[in-house]
Amino acid sequence: MIDNLFIVESPLQALVAVELGLQFKGQNNGIIYRLSGKGRERNDDQICKVIDRGQWSFVRQVAFSASGAVAHHLSVRKFILSLRKEFASSVQNVFFGEFRSQWMHFTRLALAPEKCVLMDDGAATVTAKSEYIDKNVFFPRDLWISKSPSKDLVKNAIYMGLFDKKQLPRPLSFASAFLKHESEYKVDFSSVRKQFSTPNSLGVKEQAEVYFFGSKYSEAGILTLDYELGFISHVIDYYAQKGLTLIYCAHRDESSEKLDAIKSLGDVSVVRPELPAELFILEHHENVAEIASAYSSVINNLSLMFPDKPVTSFRLNSEAVNPLNRNQIERIYKHYAAQGIVVAPVFPELRIRL
Repeated sequence: MIDNLFIVESPLQALVAVELGLQFKGQNNGIIYRLSGKGRERNDDQICKVIDRGQWSFVRQVAFSASGAVAHHLSVRKFILSLRKEFASSVQNVFFGEFRSQWMHFTRLALAPEKCVLMDDGAATVTAKSEYIDKNVFFPRDLWISKSPSKDLVKNAIYMGLFDKKQLPRPLSFASAFLKHESEYKVDFSSVRKQFSTPNSLGVKEQAEVYFFGSKYSEAGILTLDYELGFISHVIDYYAQKGLTLIYCAHRDESSEKLDAIKSLGDVSVVRPELPAELFILEHHENVAEIASAYSSVINNLSLMFPDKPVTSFRLNSEAVNPLNRNQIERIYKHYAAQGIVVAPVFPELRIRL
């Protein structure tokens, strides 16, 4: 019997899995993880380091074929069938981290556990709840439909008989720090914090510093690089006027070229954490004056972990955001405000160049 099976493919998903696994001490907990591969070594390294902090009955890495769409789907099917054969009717709870992931949905449905639980995947969790789960859609097939009916026919044939379609309307539970009032499982990272020597404080340094967590906004096409650099420059000036030094904590997928440009903006230090933000802050025990970002899962999670520290979310100008991302980002800012997190107004003097 597997009490809890966790399926993850990002550092945050892995961190939530570790937190829950530590809470479920004494139970039979296993984790399956997928790495991104070439070009995302920092991402994959963080996933592995986080998983190593857990206490697992078994740990398994999965990789799918990258030689073509058909080969990929055949390898997914082969993996799921082997997993179902190994753990047939013996998995009590499946916790999965990515609502948009087809292979995760197929895996949970094929295993048919007593309960399926969606874990945090940052802002995407809020979006999944609003756009799908609140509408009683627990299997988002529209995310995977291609523009080619023939390709969909081939894919449907590959996965035929993999699971009972009567499972599709089964509701999901939450294990979420973002949706804490609706979460069946408490996610505040208190179990992870106990692994560190000073879990309730951040140490002492002579000079207080602001830790600003960046993200791949321009790399992902959410903002232009020009606007993003201007935005960060204004954040640096904002804290300089308060007499605080800014530490810019780079996202694992930010480009070296952008980080070099940030270093030239003024009184700022740039670091590239080898761990997710939550563990990075705990491990370094800095005298943190404030935690800040634009919009990021860091804002939500660190506000829970360190309620005595000011946490600020700086608002991006909606007109500067890619129209495809505007609704999602505004939804996150509203979520922060509802949670009592300070959302600073747009810098009015920051020019927008699209």
